[in-house]
Amino acid sequence: MRLHLFELNDQPWLPSSIRNALTAYLNVAYRSTPFGAMAAQQVATLLARTDSNKIVDLCSGSGGPIALVESELKRADVTAHITMTDLFPNPDVPGDYWPQSVDARAVPAQLKGIRTMFASFHHFRRNDAQKILRDAFEKRCAIMIFEVTARTPVGILGAILIPFGVLLMTPRIRPLSVMQVVFTYLIPILPLMIFWDGFVSQLRTYTPEELKEMTQDLRAEDYVWDFGMKQVPGTPLKVPYLTGHPQSIP
Repeated sequence: MRLHLFELNDQPWLPSSIRNALTAYLNVAYRSTPFGAMAAQQVATLLARTDSNKIVDLCSGSGGPIALVESELKRADVTAHITMTDLFPNPDVPGDYWPQSVDARAVPAQLKGIRTMFASFHHFRRNDAQKILRDAFEKRCAIMIFEVTARTPVGILGAILIPFGVLLMTPRIRPLSVMQVVFTYLIPILPLMIFWDGFVSQLRTYTPEELKEMTQDLRAEDYVWDFGMKQVPGTPLKVPYLTGHPQSIP
């Protein structure tokens, strides 16, 4: 059963310094996994199917996985222009960041391209999550959801290792602030917070079956949905994905 418990990083009262420290760790953690290459492969396939070279990344936050995806696409000689968007835009993030607030449930018509959401779809309750899919479907826009968490026994048990990962990978953060070091090693607030958010993310993540249920009322001959689990290389973990895209009718 999916549980939509609270994540600390979602809370508006969380000090920005702590939020930035959490994000700094997550960016390093993403770079230490094969998720960037996995997601880029899915994106490249969708770009080819839709004959597009534009990506509108939703819920980009401070960049996160999309920077890894862009790097992997370039490595594979796939050309794509990426526009990052968020409900609360971050103008300090390098790259093309849409300056206005963008609600993933109602994306402005001027933002053209396949829509992507990396490690963010689980933040939405089912009603809002379905609105995100409906908006893409009704506007005949391609969309790709790719999670790095999974509501499976392996995913949930694996969250136990998160605090150890924080201790090991924090030295790789650049720039590494004194506050990050203090609240990681001397007063271990960050390892505990990151563990909680990671554990809750597993419990929040939608299964392929639940993703399929959300699209039951979003069916048409000229639009195709695909759902499944992707094996994470070198691990027993599988993570869910969804793609949807328009297709021409012969």
